[in-house]
Amino acid sequence: MNNKINVPVNQTPITGLSLSSNIIGHLTDYRRVFGKKVIFHERSGGELKPIFSINHSPLQLQIEPFEPVKVDCNIVGIDSSCIAIGETEEGSLYSVKLGVFVYSSSRPKNYYSFGPYVVYIDDDVIRQIYRGNAVREKVVRLVALDSEYAKKLIRLFFEREILRQFSSMLRDSIILVDGSLKSTSLELDDISLKKILEISLENGNVVVGLSKSSRLKVVKRVANYIELLNYAPVKVDVHHILEDVVERLEGHAFIVKFKRHGYAFRVDIPFDLIFEVDTILGKILWNDSFRYGYPESLVMAHNLSVFDKVEEVSVKSAITKSLNIIQVPAQNLRKMLLNSLNFEGG
Repeated sequence: MNNKINVPVNQTPITGLSLSSNIIGHLTDYRRVFGKKVIFHERSGGELKPIFSINHSPLQLQIEPFEPVKVDCNIVGIDSSCIAIGETEEGSLYSVKLGVFVYSSSRPKNYYSFGPYVVYIDDDVIRQIYRGNAVREKVVRLVALDSEYAKKLIRLFFEREILRQFSSMLRDSIILVDGSLKSTSLELDDISLKKILEISLENGNVVVGLSKSSRLKVVKRVANYIELLNYAPVKVDVHHILEDVVERLEGHAFIVKFKRHGYAFRVDIPFDLIFEVDTILGKILWNDSFRYGYPESLVMAHNLSVFDKVEEVSVKSAITKSLNIIQVPAQNLRKMLLNSLNFEGG
């Protein structure tokens, strides 16, 4: 790990690319932690794909095949991760990393790693970012009280900043982001998804959202049915299912299966490019590589962005040495109350 905190690690220099906006500056101003008491967090978690089968189509589906489009272009995968590091009396410390991986002609072309950045969040930081907007007062309280929302906010800001810069810098490329093309209540004008999509379109780029899972059961059923098909690549338009129940959609939603023996995923295509969906999907199929039907560019971007235990400890050590903090021993309430008893589901 780079031994300098908040200095982006960039394997290939890019002229004019940096994370130096006012928003990022507010987030990464962790010097205010100097001399405070900090309790460092431990973390664990995982994500499982539900397994079930169906014997017939859940809906009247129009399954449409598409073909590879043999035109070379850059497929750029972007992903990030954020972990809770510790907390003070007034706020919380987090660390965030970003990974960008480029494929072309089904081969790796380039990659970039940014971070780890140390982020300090408290009420004052959020108010500075939203400039005292009274409508966002609930957001301020929610982010300050809930670490999961805070991590979501941090990832949103950093991913959007990277997405904005790559959308401005690249030409005729397809940029894959992990998740749907959906605006949120946390949007800021300078890095709003709508504005980024406009910048991307002006430069001949396409931003595509790709979701590994969906909370909507009907979408899951469609995806699982498509996975049972013995052929690919295919797509199914599911936008009519989503548009009445999901707000702030910035793209048209499809379920796409890229490989015959792969999984099916939700893919969001910007509304302005809906008539080019087969060309976009065909270029992704031709230029990216696939693991279980999932684009390898996103897999590698994820691998670049995740923290291992050594990095987590290194970040905590760097903060301890450089900020003169007073480390308070952490007490695991669950272990203290339940001692060494372990139960499934509890």
